[in-house]
Amino acid sequence: MTFDREMDIQTSTSPVEAIEMVRSSRPDCVISDYRMPEMDGVEFTRRLRESSRIPVIMSTSIFDENVAEEAFKAGVNDYVMKVNDAEKYTALLGRIRNAVDLHRKILKIGRRPIRGR
Repeated sequence: MTFDREMDIQTSTSPVEAIEMVRSSRPDCVISDYRMPEMDGVEFTRRLRESSRIPVIMSTSIFDENVAEEAFKAGVNDYVMKVNDAEKYTALLGRIRNAVDLHRKILKIGRRPIRGR
């Protein structure tokens, strides 16, 4: 799978720092775990949603329907099981691309002038 542009990947081990990074650098997508220091991925997504509609994909080893449900309620766009398998990473890349492409289309539609105005 190839992307139409080079990816710039930024990482953070602090969810609070990651939220600030998103606010300042406006990335195309955020990949989050559920288990993190300071707060879990659900709370991270809730806080991120206060200021951003950027796509969030939770990639975690937690297989719990309640956690997944809470993650979606908080605003994640996708919930992916973390595994050490090259095929699964290819699938994750596909999900990232789909989320980014959809987000860009929504932004583009939102910038179009409304006819008749």
